[in-house]
Amino acid sequence: FCVDSDGCVMDTMTYKHQQFFGPLAAKIFEIPKQETQRFLKSWNQINLYSKTRGVNRFVGLLMTLKAHKIKGIQRLDTWVQTTPEFSERALAHEIYKYQTDDLKKALQWSKEVNAGIHQTKGLDRPFENALAGLKALKKYGKVAVVSSANRDAIEAEWERHGLLVAVDELWCQDRGKKAEIIRQLKLEGYPEQNTLMIGDAAGDLTAAEQNNVHFYPILVGHEARSWQELQEVFLPRFLVHQSSELEANYLTKFWNNLDQTK
Repeated sequence: FCVDSDGCVMDTMTYKHQQFFGPLAAKIFEIPKQETQRFLKSWNQINLYSKTRGVNRFVGLLMTLKAHKIKGIQRLDTWVQTTPEFSERALAHEIYKYQTDDLKKALQWSKEVNAGIHQTKGLDRPFENALAGLKALKKYGKVAVVSSANRDAIEAEWERHGLLVAVDELWCQDRGKKAEIIRQLKLEGYPEQNTLMIGDAAGDLTAAEQNNVHFYPILVGHEARSWQELQEVFLPRFLVHQSSELEANYLTKFWNNLDQTK
C-alpha cells in the first residue's frame, strides 16, 4: 500500500502553500509588489485548486513562474524537465555544473520553505479517520509512505501525530519521483494486482497508472469520508480482487471533485 502524505493523510497542503511556498517564491524570484497578489492567486490555483494539485514543489514553481512569463529561468526549466530526482541534492549538483541564478534561487527557496515549515508548530494534523485507515491497511500488507515532500518534514509530522506505528517505510523526494518509487517497490516482489496507490492529486494517479497498479483517491474537502469508505467499502473488495468497478466510480468522483475545488 503506497500512501501519499500532504493533502492525503496530513492536512498540511493549504497552510504550507499559502504561508510558505507561494510567498517565498514571490520574494526570492523578486515578483514586483503590484504583481504579487496575482502571482499568489496563480500559485494557489496551480498547486491547490486544480487538476495540477499536488505537483512536485519544483514543478509547481516552474509552472507558476512560466504562467507569469518570468524571464531567466531556462536552466531551471531544463532541470525540471530532465532530472530523475526532484530533491535539493540533485538541484545542488546542477548548480555545481551551471552556477545560474535561477537554479540558485530555486534551491534557496526550497531551503527557506523547509525551514519555515520546520519552525511552524500546531498547524499540521492528520485528517479524521486517516490513522484508522492506515492501521486497517497494515493488517493486510506493507504500508509505504510515497511522497514528493521533504523526508525530514514528513518524518517529524508523522512521528508527532503517532502515525509511524502504522507504516513500514518512508519513501520521499530523496528516493526519486513517485512513479519511480512505486517501480522500485514492485521490484521487491509485490504483484501489480496487489499494489494500491492512495493519494489526493492527479500526480498520484499518474504514478499508479505508469506502474499499472490500483488507485484509490482521497477527495479534497471530503477526506474523512474518503478514509472511512476506504476501510468499509473499498478495501474489502480490493483484497479479493473485486474492486475494478468501484475503482472506476471513485475515479469519476475524483476528477469531478478536482474540477469543483475552489
